[in-house]
Amino acid sequence: MVIVCGDSHTATHGAFGSIAFGIGTSEVEHVLATQTIWQTKPKNMGIHVHGELPQGVYAKDIIMGIIAREGVAFGTGYAAEFYGDTIERMSMEERMTICNMAIEGGAKVGNVRPDQTTFDYVAGRKYAPKHMDKAIEYWKQFYTDDESAYDRIIDVDATQLAPFVSWGTNPGMAVPVDQAFPEIKNGDDQKAYDYIGLQPGQTARDIPIEFAFMAHALTVGCLT
Repeated sequence: MVIVCGDSHTATHGAFGSIAFGIGTSEVEHVLATQTIWQTKPKNMGIHVHGELPQGVYAKDIIMGIIAREGVAFGTGYAAEFYGDTIERMSMEERMTICNMAIEGGAKVGNVRPDQTTFDYVAGRKYAPKHMDKAIEYWKQFYTDDESAYDRIIDVDATQLAPFVSWGTNPGMAVPVDQAFPEIKNGDDQKAYDYIGLQPGQTARDIPIEFAFMAHALTVGCLT
């Protein structure tokens, strides 16, 4: 399924193998009026994540680690597919987290190929296909053939990851929880430190917890 919506978090649906991305208000109007949309074909990026995750490391640490290493624009112009044994072992909720934040790295789309985990999650739900066997047979034909289909590949050794925290104002400003916040390299770093109220050389453990906010995510309708 191709899903578009006026919200960047639309890419969450990529966890189901969908082509899903956010669009602007003018494009939303066009889709509502015509059920079509004009797009430029993105290049293909494969993000190979492999290895056992260390204790305390989760899906958000994978994507934050990638963005911190590669930058907030590494995915610009690409549709990114996450694959590898680490991804295959993940629950649907974990896959949704990673695909959701692919947009924070500049990617047009972030997705995971549908597998048995996907099929088990979908089966029996209100809007699931009535004939799941036929649907699964159809979905399987969209698998990526091999790595040669990618224009670029990023390799991630999950065993080397740690819990990540952000010290700044964008997802690229992040470090492992046990590392010190970096030195100021440019004006953006200075503005981020000034805004957040932190300093280079501090660690997350130096920050006292005075208040905790429990956020509740809103469900956003999408156009399919």
